[in-house]
Amino acid sequence: MFLGIRRAISLLLLSLYFWNFLLVALVGPEDLYACYAALAAVYGVAFVGVAAEWFWARWFAIGLGQFGAFSLLALPQTGPEPTLLVFGISHVLVALFLGGEGMAARYERSETCVERYNFQEESLILMRRAIKSAGMSLPFLILFTLGPRPELLHLVALGLGVAGIVGLVRARTWGLLAAGAAGAIALADGLGLFGAPTHGYFLTTPGGSLILHGPGFALLASLMLLVPLAFARPLTRWLRA
Repeated sequence: MFLGIRRAISLLLLSLYFWNFLLVALVGPEDLYACYAALAAVYGVAFVGVAAEWFWARWFAIGLGQFGAFSLLALPQTGPEPTLLVFGISHVLVALFLGGEGMAARYERSETCVERYNFQEESLILMRRAIKSAGMSLPFLILFTLGPRPELLHLVALGLGVAGIVGLVRARTWGLLAAGAAGAIALADGLGLFGAPTHGYFLTTPGGSLILHGPGFALLASLMLLVPLAFARPLTRWLRA
């Protein structure tokens, strides 16, 4: 029963942020519509996936929880900002409530998943790490690429990131390459290799109050590099063979 309560609370929080970001997109600054509509879509996919018990959805939602937990790191600069506290703590709860072997038994270790995909234990561990990293870094990639006046390179990075996650879920090697390329573009931008680093903006309320902004979003988006790095060891063994 407690597993069901944890899952229900996690779904409630995911749906809350789906509607929150959708309202920010509709009511907030017009030039941020695409950015927050994309964030709403990410939370919507996580909600549907967790509710439908897709094998990878739990990992992805935990990654979103880790994304939200990053906001707590800004508290020393912003002070005890209530919206950041609520945002961060609620995301920590999502990550905690969806964790554990009992919850895994409903997803990647369920009979349906085992019969359909027959993952080896090592593959399961690697995919878990990679998809958690993807769930954590994709919102940062969206904030980096779809802020005001996105350029072509930003759209390319976002397209590669989304394609990378799709390929990863389908167990395709090109997914790792696409995710790595998206992270590399973000890292290069954050280091100023393309000129002045791109500034990202983060709003948490439909009223459009500015919470966080700055060039750090590009460096955070480069966490997408963790997706291919999760498979670094088996890829190295494969290249040596």
